[in-house]
Amino acid sequence: MSLFPPAFSLSPSRRSSKYVASVAVSPKTSVPSLRSSRLSAATGDSSHSSSLSSLDTLAEDSPESRNETDDEADDGPQHIVMKSRNGVHGNKARRRRSRRYNYLSSRNHIKVLDGVKDGYNLGFRKKCVESFLIVGLLSLAIQHNWAAVSENGKLVGICASTLLTVLILRWDHWTMPSVLYIYLFPIILTLTDYPQHLRLNLLLSVSALPLPAEILSNLAAAISPQTAEVYYLYSNVTEIVCTLTTTSLSPAESSLAGTLLVNLLLNAKKMDMIFLRAFLFGSLFSLWPATPLVLKIMHLTRLPRHRRPKASTKMKATYAYGVYAIYVVNVLVFVRWHLQSSLGRDPFAYMIDYLFLSKESYMRLRMLGYWTAWLAIGIPWIQKSSDGWTLDRRRKVWHGLIVLMFLGAGVGWDATFTSLSMAIALTLFLFSEFLRATTIPPLGVHIHDALKKYIDERDTCGPIIVSHIFLLLGISVPIFLSSSPAGIICLGFGDACASIVGRKFGKHKWFDSNKTLEGTVGFIAAAFTGLMVTKYLLSGYDSILGPDISVQWAFLSAVATAVLEATSGMNDNVVVPVYMYAVLRLGTSGQLAQT
Repeated sequence: MSLFPPAFSLSPSRRSSKYVASVAVSPKTSVPSLRSSRLSAATGDSSHSSSLSSLDTLAEDSPESRNETDDEADDGPQHIVMKSRNGVHGNKARRRRSRRYNYLSSRNHIKVLDGVKDGYNLGFRKKCVESFLIVGLLSLAIQHNWAAVSENGKLVGICASTLLTVLILRWDHWTMPSVLYIYLFPIILTLTDYPQHLRLNLLLSVSALPLPAEILSNLAAAISPQTAEVYYLYSNVTEIVCTLTTTSLSPAESSLAGTLLVNLLLNAKKMDMIFLRAFLFGSLFSLWPATPLVLKIMHLTRLPRHRRPKASTKMKATYAYGVYAIYVVNVLVFVRWHLQSSLGRDPFAYMIDYLFLSKESYMRLRMLGYWTAWLAIGIPWIQKSSDGWTLDRRRKVWHGLIVLMFLGAGVGWDATFTSLSMAIALTLFLFSEFLRATTIPPLGVHIHDALKKYIDERDTCGPIIVSHIFLLLGISVPIFLSSSPAGIICLGFGDACASIVGRKFGKHKWFDSNKTLEGTVGFIAAAFTGLMVTKYLLSGYDSILGPDISVQWAFLSAVATAVLEATSGMNDNVVVPVYMYAVLRLGTSGQLAQT
């Protein structure tokens, strides 16, 4: 059962074939159109309304709350949606053409397993470019760590042959780029920095195959007992991710999230990764006993006003205090115990020594003060000034704030402390999104009001607003892996400049895309400039980016990353910076991490 009630989820699911066959689709881009959803919401039909519009409609503190029942909402006029040019039914001529040319759902849309959120028709040429970039990077990774590949040659052969066999048999369910991201991207990152974990990620690739659970479990047991254990761990973690996020993540994103969490669970050895593991899994299990109270709060929220008890506000507050109490007690008892067993001492005493009593305490307190000052200035200014801005400008200004905060005083000053701060920030982002999606008072509605002006169409696929979480992941994953500022440079310089240049000067579009060649050129120029400025002008980054990296390779990294940003069907806030990080690391001879 989904954690989120119907008020905060889509019905039917955007991942289901029924929804893909009936969703309103723009004839030019094959992007699911929100026009019919807004129109149906205006007429009372909420079957295809987004989770955000449902939240605005049903939240108790929202001024747009309606006093109508679900039955009354379903009785609204349907003929308006049917008349829409891009509506569910369309016109007769377009339906005849669809039957004539046999436009099946798998041809008009991305395959069902890729989900609508990955969402537009990439086109054959675009898929080829994206696949070439990923396979080329894999070839480079294999070349740089051929010893690790040779050591696990038998397992590599089994995994490769199994993957090819399954893809040949199930080719109609998968599009090539998503397959490459699910199976090859973890292998690329492993060969880039952690070749000792290649075996684990090969086993995770087998566990992610699109086969029934019985076949996968037997296949894993046939390979080795360790494979069976990894499969069951991966399947359980991925199931938790899918249950919590419902339709907010595509299957490819859910699979990558499961792979990342399993690696974090089994391979966390550094102090910052130990804290990240404790924060993420500890928060999850600390909130699990509070699930009945959370469900009661959501039940009261989705009730119409005239059906709510008179003391509903007080009841929700009481339940919310119970949720907070359960969470705090579990964190102080179980998460603290886990950290103490992993660190060898009390975590609170450890953090006091780390922040105030060590040799680097002065530098870390300076970094905290620097970040706090930018947040204290930037957040109120953006919230106050962004009402008249376009959506793209509202979103990209946060990219600039990230550059000012973490490139000026970040991994170049103290890489471990920056990584630990990113882990804390990611935990806070996820916890605040949990409060927003479940409308837990008193913070849930206020968090939603603060975030709703920044959402785009990718945030309407389910109950979770993913943009800000993916933005933080994009800059933090390279820092988690090897203290690299690639994510900050890619998103803060390249992505922001590509959007500005493309919207202002863009005239020549990429094939099968709304992104322009001018925007790609802007990405290349900004990312290359950011790399050169970081390497040669900012202190502390020369050793991180690598003293052996050449100007030519830095430019090639910017070009390859810009092309992937223009052609990728995945969320570019995560995939593109991680790709840039891998290209930069593989181009630095003798700098591959072996620890």
